[in-house]
Formats: sequence, structure tokens, C-alpha cells
Amino acid sequence: MNAALFSQAVASGITNGSVYALIGLGLAVVFKGARIINVTQGEFAVVGALMAVLCLQRLGWPYPAAMAAGVASGALTGLFIDWAFVRPMLRRGANEESFLLLTIGLAFTLSAAALYFGGRSAHLLPALGGEGIVELGAATVRTHALWLVAIAAVVVLALRWFYRHTLLGLSITAASSDAPGAATVGVDVAACRRLTFLLGGGLGAIAGILVTPLTAMNYHMGIALTLKGFAAAILGGLVNPFGAIVGGLVLGLVESLALVVFPSGYKEVVAMALLILIMLLMPYGILGRAGRVGG
Repeated sequence: MNAALFSQAVASGITNGSVYALIGLGLAVVFKGARIINVTQGEFAVVGALMAVLCLQRLGWPYPAAMAAGVASGALTGLFIDWAFVRPMLRRGANEESFLLLTIGLAFTLSAAALYFGGRSAHLLPALGGEGIVELGAATVRTHALWLVAIAAVVVLALRWFYRHTLLGLSITAASSDAPGAATVGVDVAACRRLTFLLGGGLGAIAGILVTPLTAMNYHMGIALTLKGFAAAILGGLVNPFGAIVGGLVLGLVESLALVVFPSGYKEVVAMALLILIMLLMPYGILGRAGRVGG
């Protein structure tokens, strides 16, 4: 492997890994706040991207307004799921397996809705920064990829600040760690859970909007994004949302480097095989036991 090819693979891996990290972050946020594995996380990306396409191409909205509408649609979809399905099931004492089955069913439902409203065609959004490219050492990177990584980093830092330095963020952390104890000191546990679904939906939509200028979005991409995000979250430690960032970047790099060494048809096999090996050697995730407590 020459230096140019290696550099290009690393750049591609960081770009893809940033998308996986945002999906995994949203999934881990919901799990941390509600103890629910949200299989609909990738569908939030589809909903957000298709809403942005609709507002931009059919309604003629300015691009920033279309992107904001896409993020809002993902966030509101997450909020609706909590209100219409999660809250009633909690009142009936549903267990974790029931919620997993619920989100699987909702994932197929959202995919079908995307097919109905968006059709079978794949959709693209304009690239941020146009079609420009930047030379980074031996690698050639699209300007949009740099925007993607930068926006993902800002989102992660903003979310980390929110959790650690705002009363609402600290309340969510307290409610996720000890719901009965948090309730006794006045924390609205149900409101904190709703906010985690709102955040999860928004994060998924951001990931979908950012990736759509690079990879055309269609109705059946949600499950693939969910699987990549889930792998990222597991690698980083599912109970630590920010561990998903590390997991997503590792997954993206492994995929890109596998593509350099092996034929493209083996990319997924090699990447997942290496991830299995990592989990066998580090069953608590890349960050270990200490990382599972963080976030």
C-alpha cells in the first residue's frame, strides 16, 4: 500500500466514520436516557434527508431553511415515537424485549413511509462548499467532506457541553443513572426521556443530511445506517454516548483500509470480522470499563 492510497483511505474513513459516529451517538443517547435500543435511528437519517430534499427541490426553500426543516422533522419523529408508543408501553410495564420489537416494527413502517412519499429514486442534496476539492497531503478530499467532519465535531462538542454544564443536561444524566432518586429531588424523568428521543431524532437527521451530498439517499438506507451506528455505539460502550464517536471513527477507518487491501465485495465482511475480534479482545468496548461510565 503506497502512502497516497493510505492517506486517501484514512480521509475517506474519517468522513464515513463521522456519519457512523453521529448515528451511534443518537442511538447511545436514547439508550442512556431510556434504556431502549432504538432500531429506528437510521430511519431518522432517511426522514431528515428526504424532508430537506422536499423543502429544497419541491418547495424552493433556501438551503439552510431546508436543512433546519430536515433536522426538525427527525427530532419531531423521535418525539412522536416517545409520545405515541413508548409512553403507553411504559404505563403497561413493557420490558426491554417489547421495546426492541416496537422499534423494529417502527423502522419498517418509517421505511415504507419514505418509499410512499419519496419514491424509489435516490436523492442527492447539494454539497456544502460546492464541488470543490482540497489537497490534504497525499489525499484529495471534497470540500463537503471537510464540512461534514467539522459540523459533526461541533455537534459532539455542543452535546457534551449540554450534558455537563446545563441544568437540563445534568437532569437527564441523573434521570438515566437513577430515575427514582432523580424523581425524589424534583427531576421530571418523563420529560428527560422525551428529550432523549428528541435529541436522538435530531442527531440521526443531521447525519442523514450531511451524508446525502456524498451518497444518494433512498428509502431502504435506514437499516444499513442503523447497523453501522449500532456497531459504533457497541465499540465505544453503549451506555457512554461519546464512546460512539470513537467507535464510529474506528469502524470508518477499518472499512476504508479493508477496501484498499481486499476486493470491494469483501469490505463489509472484513470490517465486521475485525470488529468481532476487537470485541473479543475488549468486551467492554474500546474505552474499557471506565469508558462505560462516561458521558
